[in-house]
Amino acid sequence: MAYDPRSISFSAEILYPPTPLRADLAQGVHNALFQKPAFGYQSFQIAPDAVHMTNMPHAPGQVSSLSFHSDRLIVREEFRGTTIEDFATRVVNVAGASMSTLAIPMSIAQQFCVRSLINPKHRDGRDFLAHKLLARGDALAGFGRPLQGLGLRIAFPPSEQDRALHQVRVESWPQDPRSLWLEVTSTYPGAIPTAQLPQVADLLYATYAFLCGPVADFLAEHDQP
Repeated sequence: MAYDPRSISFSAEILYPPTPLRADLAQGVHNALFQKPAFGYQSFQIAPDAVHMTNMPHAPGQVSSLSFHSDRLIVREEFRGTTIEDFATRVVNVAGASMSTLAIPMSIAQQFCVRSLINPKHRDGRDFLAHKLLARGDALAGFGRPLQGLGLRIAFPPSEQDRALHQVRVESWPQDPRSLWLEVTSTYPGAIPTAQLPQVADLLYATYAFLCGPVADFLAEHDQP
């Protein structure tokens, strides 16, 4: 592995055929998960467009939530020290219990987002992006202003070898100029029956592997003295 990524955010969107939101069934999901402290949520809220379950943050910026929309459920864990293994276990258990209770027969597509921080060899991530990765550092001087942030976005369509759409963002991290912020969002088409939802863990791991593999290797190739 080219770097030791520090993952700060995970999200999963499990898409299903449009289904009318039923607050009573969603409340049943909340009650069932509340019996499992490792996967439960403390609060339950009905909004005009969704049903939300959340855990109270213990620090600024923390998010732990489950949201039901008419066509998808969204699981988020941000800035909570969650590992990839922790999140995979949560998604499998939360999505499985939710879709079974809501009587949703299958997921028609899945999307995962992983955000991580890395430290390049260069002491300043902005300098690395401007002078090494993009090689446009001198050109930016024409703006006549100090550089606060810089980034790169790349999209990879599905291929014969990989059916996922991968969207990649690499940006400087404003909280720490030594770090780079990496984001990979992967969308997987194809139906997965509710009974086989544990398969979504493999897709999450594939998204994480794309960040730790091709994305990190690409950066490492340019991260030379």
